[in-house]
Order: sequence, then C-alpha cells, then structure tokens
Amino acid sequence: MLKKLLSSIGIGSAKVNTVLFQREIERGKEVTGEVHIFGGKVVQSISEVYIHVDTEFQRNDDVMTEIHEMTEPIHEVKIIDRLLIKPNEEKVIPFSFTLPHYTPITFSDQKIHLHTELNINFFNHPVDEHDFIVYDPFIEAIMHHLKKNGFRHTVNSGLCHRKAPTKSNPTHCLQVFELVNEQDKKIYFVGNEKDIIINIIQGDQVRQIAMDRKRDIPKQLLGIERSKL
Repeated sequence: MLKKLLSSIGIGSAKVNTVLFQREIERGKEVTGEVHIFGGKVVQSISEVYIHVDTEFQRNDDVMTEIHEMTEPIHEVKIIDRLLIKPNEEKVIPFSFTLPHYTPITFSDQKIHLHTELNINFFNHPVDEHDFIVYDPFIEAIMHHLKKNGFRHTVNSGLCHRKAPTKSNPTHCLQVFELVNEQDKKIYFVGNEKDIIINIIQGDQVRQIAMDRKRDIPKQLLGIERSKL
C-alpha cells in the first residue's frame, strides 16, 4: 500500500528515457527514435505518452517590466494512449514525426528541446528532456552568401520574439535574423517560414527580395548581391 502511495507522487515510479536516432535534424524532415519506459516498484497505468518540441523566447510585458523567458511548444505528438507497466519492466515504443517548417533552427542561444512526458496521474508526470540541433540548408545558404558579401550578425540575430499565431506559423515564436555591413546596410528576415523575404534597408529606403525554396538557390542569391538601394 505504501509503495503505491509513494509511486503515485513519483517516488519509486516509472521512469522514461528517449533515444533519438539522429542528433542533427533538418527542418521539414522526419524525426525518429524510441521511448524507453522503465517500471518502478509497483504496477502502474500510464494513460498517455507525449513527445513535444519546445524552444524559448524572451517577452517584455511592457517597457517598465523585466524580460521574462517563456517556453513555447512548437509541436506535440501523442505516441500512445494507454499502457500498463509492471515493476522493473522495460517497454520500448518507436516513434516518428515530421519536424514542422516553422521550427526555429538552432542558432547562437536559440536552443531546441525534445520533451517526453508520461501521464500517470495529476501528481506524477515523469519527463525526459534532450536538446537537439535543428538546421535548414536553405537558411544556411543564405547566411553563407551574406557573410561572403561582408555582412555580420547583430547581437540578437537568430533569437525568437513573441508574435501572434498565423496559419503558416501557428506558434508564438518568430525567429528573426539581423545582419549589417560596414556601409550600414541592414538585412533582416524571418527564419521560420517556408518562404523567406529578405528585407534590405539603407537609410530610409527598403527593398524586398522573395526567396522561394522551390527555385534554384544560387540564382535567387544573385538578387541580394546585385541589389542597389
């Protein structure tokens, strides 16, 4: 009886460990792995097993308050409904899901986490957490070209900002890249959208170049190199 009571609040309860088959994952591609559940000291019923991808962003409530770091869920997958785990038993549950295009890429202090959560009862939610690297060759090609042409990232480049959810990006996370060169020409673009709009600013003049993932990247990048304000 005491073992059941203790396990209900997490003492001697089931544990979880998630194994990712790849530590670096391209945005829009499949994430694969296994969830390993280890039984505790008593039989326990697990009602749900969730995996969710999270990141953080900083939010200002107003100009007079401190900056608060907020956790933002990017994607959630329920991998199983109900299972029974016996004492000292191990269950292995394979999983796979597609990493959404609106997931921020790993850049500077912008980290991406994978959480696995077992829903046992109101007081007991064993959680496992792993960081993994999210990359996007399309974004990397853009930034490589800008670097070759004398642009450098600003301090806050690549960090997420709070925004209202949209159809193309249902999260609150807006990953903005900001770059400048020695002529004070500024470039910014949102990194977690399917299609990228490059904004080129010099003085009070602004020019936009639409980048399309379905078109040849080098040809599109010529538009950045030749743009004159």
